Amino acid sequence: MSIKERIFRYLKRRQQKRTTAFPHFENIRSALVIYESDFQEKNLVIQDIRGNLLKQNIDVVTWGWLPNKKNITSAILPQSRILGASDFHFWGTPKDDVLNDLDKRQYDLLIDLTQSTCIPLHYIALYARAYFKTGKVLPLTDGIHDFMIDMPNESSQAALFNQIIHYLMIINSND
Repeated sequence: MSIKERIFRYLKRRQQKRTTAFPHFENIRSALVIYESDFQEKNLVIQDIRGNLLKQNIDVVTWGWLPNKKNITSAILPQSRILGASDFHFWGTPKDDVLNDLDKRQYDLLIDLTQSTCIPLHYIALYARAYFKTGKVLPLTDGIHDFMIDMPNESSQAALFNQIIHYLMIINSND
């Protein structure tokens, strides 16, 4: 286990326990979608997902992570942001300006589309103020997400998103 993973686990344990309730999908009005960005920063799948949620009258904010690019070219906007290595400290923790931007909003739902262990996005999921957090089963996300989906490693962001929405709608229909 790396030192960054150890620091993350330590900080995760220090977080206050949250009380959560499974949301009624029709009552969700805001969502934060976090994802691993493509190198060109186009993220067509994420744009489709955002459009899908907007059609359902859900205000969507997207935050992506792009680790191997020196300069992020996407603008920092209220509705979307792509984070890079310069947004995190040497030990992997988010810088204060990232945490301040993240703390500005409360969301009804956090959708984590992370496909593999990604400590920067795990920090975003950990510190995001969301009533309900969901994502893929990953070793470090246990205790962060309220609802996790076990998907094969080769699954896409779109497939994970579709499964999350599917289960959110099905579980509501059984209330």
